Amino acid sequence: MILVTGITGRVGSSASRYLLDNGFSVRGLTRDDQKARESADLGAEIVVGDVSEVTTVKNALKDISTVILVTGNGAHQFEAECLVARESVASGVEHIVKISSMEAGPDATAPIPASHYKIERFIQDTRLKYTFLRPNFFMQNLMLFAHSIKTLNQFSLPLGKAKTGIIDADDVGEITARVAMKTPANSSILGLSGEKLIDFHDVARQISQVLGREITYHEQSHEDFHAHLSKVIPSPWHVDAVSRLFVEIADGALESLSTDARNILGRKPNDVAAFMEKNKFVFA
Repeated sequence: MILVTGITGRVGSSASRYLLDNGFSVRGLTRDDQKARESADLGAEIVVGDVSEVTTVKNALKDISTVILVTGNGAHQFEAECLVARESVASGVEHIVKISSMEAGPDATAPIPASHYKIERFIQDTRLKYTFLRPNFFMQNLMLFAHSIKTLNQFSLPLGKAKTGIIDADDVGEITARVAMKTPANSSILGLSGEKLIDFHDVARQISQVLGREITYHEQSHEDFHAHLSKVIPSPWHVDAVSRLFVEIADGALESLSTDARNILGRKPNDVAAFMEKNKFVFA
């Protein structure tokens, strides 16, 4: 059986769906069973509880061979994911697949990628077989601008002309599931990106082509972005963490491509146009 710690998230739900469709047994850990209803209807066993709570994690790991470790970014992510890793060793788990960050590394200063790197190092110090998946910028982040695109035909980000290897989280979920289906001979770190490096003016052009009207990208200042986040996100930790992350992205932290996604999928990963066609109803 495979445990998905964040089964209601965009990667976790996609991974569990692919696993269930291919005959694998899935257990999902979530704090909200209502959000996990779709996965439960597809056949997943749902455990309700907090990934930071020892007893909950121990129970969730019973009879588990592989863990897909994906949790929401937060101030306590390091402690929670290290708890899962530590209890995975005690429970006899064979393989842990961690969703990390392409920016994760010894030089990361923003809290989110720095935390991912610390978690990776913790897992490496255990005897667990691991696969770290480091995705680029998620296309699903564009959903945050659906209202602006629908009503104003524009969206704003503080990324200037920086390029990313933007990737569909549904593809990352399928990749995660494929990797989790078989315990590998060796541990590895894989970078997941789309096929091309593009800036957000390019993204706006692809959105425009699908929607049939001109959509523009506004190069927002970091100060305006931080002020906007402060109005819509109640957590000061998240405001600071996301703001600092976007400074790194604007400086080129995601200007990196890899063929790992295509190699695992056996096809080209979705581009922005394909993502928009699939989700056109959100933006139309």
